Amino acid sequence: MGIHLVQDARREDAPAWCAVAEITPDNRLSGVRMCRADADIAEAAGDQPALVLVDAPVAVPDVRGRRDVEHVLAWLDIAAFPVTPARMQAVHGGARGPALAGRLAEAGHVVAEALPDQVLRQLLWEDRHPPGSPPLGLADYRAEWLAVRAPAFRPRGGRARHDGLAPAREVLATAAVLDGWPPATRQGDLAALDEAAVIDAVACAVLARRCLDGPGDRWALVGDAHAGRVALAAGPEMIARARINTERLRAEGTIAIAAEVAGSDLGPPQSW
Repeated sequence: MGIHLVQDARREDAPAWCAVAEITPDNRLSGVRMCRADADIAEAAGDQPALVLVDAPVAVPDVRGRRDVEHVLAWLDIAAFPVTPARMQAVHGGARGPALAGRLAEAGHVVAEALPDQVLRQLLWEDRHPPGSPPLGLADYRAEWLAVRAPAFRPRGGRARHDGLAPAREVLATAAVLDGWPPATRQGDLAALDEAAVIDAVACAVLARRCLDGPGDRWALVGDAHAGRVALAAGPEMIARARINTERLRAEGTIAIAAEVAGSDLGPPQSW
């Protein structure tokens, strides 16, 4: 299951809506529910334990600068908002994700974060380098990875980028059957905002299904529940880079999260 969470805690009447998407075991989008309140999101997630990936911070430890997970992501050339309590307060009026994560955990769900752009980039990467392709050397891999860009669709200045919506949806269609994509219920810019929210939620759900059912060399998990943890769509090269940089940053004393990141070594998400 995937959730796009509107992070601004200051407005209950914000024009943007949250979205909750589910990908079934046969890799189909079963539906998307648009929500506002945390209670509605929790209801949409249901009471059957699931892996729920959220596109917003669900752990905001009292740190300066950024969380351990963002230190690692920076060395993987994955853009991520540097999360601190002060920054969340200044930008969003607080952190909405931790309370929602607690509510979802009470229902038996396993909750972690995901980065929809990273999921889209990895799917694009796999279109050029299908699973099972000969692995690249890490220098060559990094050079090619830097050139992979997700379609730009996310709102800027309150408006979604219309020209990026269809390309982003096409990328997701390579990973799941999207029959359950919801029809537009609003018009104009508001419809585009909803479409962008659905893309984010579906990208998270695609990754959640991949973590549950995919091979252990196609996903990774960086961080832990207290310090913040982010699931990644990955291949062998990304996992190798994540392991190397996590171990190096641990040795330097920069981070304190666990060194192991590969899905194949972490076990099923239910054990996280």
